[in-house]
Amino acid sequence: MTRKSADRRPRGLKRKRSQVPQPSKINWADMPLELREMILEALEDSLQGGKTASYASVCKEWNRILEPYIFKRLKLSLKRIQEFKKIVTDRRRPFVQFIWFRFERAVYQDELDNVKFSYAIFHLFQTLSEWGERNKGHPGIVLELSAFSVADPWHSMKDTVPKELKDVDVTEDSDALNTMYEKSPLRRMRGLSEEAKSQQAMSISFYRPLDFPSVLEMPFPTVHLITDLTVRRQMHSGFFTRYIGRLIKALPRLEFLTFEPSSTSFLQGHGWGGLGLNPNIQAVEKVLNQIPFSIRRLQLFEDDISLYSNNGRSRIGTDRHALGRLVANISQEKEPEALACCFIIDASDFFADFWAPQITRAPDKKLGWTKLTSLVLTSSLITPSSTGRVPALLLAAARAARHMPSLEIMELYNAETAYGGIFTYIHDEEGSIIRWESSWKWEFPSEVIWIWKMTAKVHGTDIFDHSSDRIQKRDLGWPGRIISQLRTRVTVVHPFTYCNMMNGLNHM
Repeated sequence: MTRKSADRRPRGLKRKRSQVPQPSKINWADMPLELREMILEALEDSLQGGKTASYASVCKEWNRILEPYIFKRLKLSLKRIQEFKKIVTDRRRPFVQFIWFRFERAVYQDELDNVKFSYAIFHLFQTLSEWGERNKGHPGIVLELSAFSVADPWHSMKDTVPKELKDVDVTEDSDALNTMYEKSPLRRMRGLSEEAKSQQAMSISFYRPLDFPSVLEMPFPTVHLITDLTVRRQMHSGFFTRYIGRLIKALPRLEFLTFEPSSTSFLQGHGWGGLGLNPNIQAVEKVLNQIPFSIRRLQLFEDDISLYSNNGRSRIGTDRHALGRLVANISQEKEPEALACCFIIDASDFFADFWAPQITRAPDKKLGWTKLTSLVLTSSLITPSSTGRVPALLLAAARAARHMPSLEIMELYNAETAYGGIFTYIHDEEGSIIRWESSWKWEFPSEVIWIWKMTAKVHGTDIFDHSSDRIQKRDLGWPGRIISQLRTRVTVVHPFTYCNMMNGLNHM
């Protein structure tokens, strides 16, 4: 037998394969703690995307670890308010950092809406008032309120930040932001008769009139844990205007407040002058008079009617002049770090005490904003037809800025159909600069440059510069887009508000 035939194996006899070592199964509990933490960190994006609850069901340890993510941001509806106390137990309370209450109102607002909302907030605040103090350094709770109806555009109120603008810097021009502005305005939806009827008939199963007979007028329970209150612009609905004073009064440790009332409340029978005081002005007055000394940032943005029409209706009246001076007085008394008050008052009224070189303020009144680092205001003087009055405004602003030792940025702007302009003062470690950008040609007069140079010295710098630029006509459009072109460095309009402004083009 040859060697070759000896090595030949019978047909059907397979060569044995070498054994491949199989990996042993490792239980989650057997893994090192550091490795487990790395896995959970890798899932962080998914956790923020709403998959936390499904991950928490993997095992008891995952549930324990993921509970802080689950209860960090809570979305409440009218029906879920009654479940809030049962679900958020003592152990889970420290995890709560953000509460978004989405109130579903009737298509046509009625008194039943007021009863529902008043009791819901009373119920929520009563629960939160029973929570204990948090450890030092632990953040307070952010409360965001929004109202919607079935008649609003289908995509509105889906989240506190639209998905199209998530992680987008709205202070900078970008493709994502411009895409939002280039969309065609959406028509308001007409609620189906069945939906409207069900909305009207919706009852509050946990509302007990005998227990709370005066819920419409009685003060809300005091809550110390809420440090941030946000009331966004609500599809031309001034629903929260009547409640804002009661809300502020119940929050003695409020640090951050954003209030964006809709100016269309005048369409509901409230005129700018002849038919009585604008309800937004009354609401802001209550906010200012009741806001606590703990306030650090105050943002007020009224969606100006001029953003949507060319009727030239005047927004300046005696009540608004007084409100502008009240904002100046209260902000000096309460000393916030950041103040943005747009379209609800005029910068000329805010600087009323500084129009003349000699300060006319009474000696017994406080003068100056010691903690203010950023100030953003709007002014009707910033228009192509009022350029002759702009220098006086900027001189008054410079005199006021000398009494703001911590000031880092001041922005004064205006935007209406087909035009807009902005003045910016920036003071940082590199020096100080003033800038002007507008849709019409304008340059700083010498006296304006000089006084701001002297103001920069008061702030501690000798390095000073100035520039004037023009916004190209091709970049102009409806006022919302102009605001984007102005690139306010301080975010005075939330992305959510930008989207609602887009839908606001067809408010009629």
